[in-house]
Amino acid sequence: MKTKTVFMVSLIILIAAVIIIGVNWFILPLPDMVIRVTGILMLADIIAFTYSVVRLKMEQKLRRDNRNH
Repeated sequence: MKTKTVFMVSLIILIAAVIIIGVNWFILPLPDMVIRVTGILMLADIIAFTYSVVRLKMEQKLRRDNRNH
């Protein structure tokens, strides 16, 4: 359950960061510091997102293997 929560939170953060970057590119230029902080948050969040996706897949595989045995 904890992994699923980490996955959902990191997904929401990634979506928010992409929206902020998109606003900067297409709608109105944001201050440089906002874009830098968003980029740093996105880089840190990609690590958490990747970790949670791998953990979820491993848990699914373990459940599937336990059902087959």
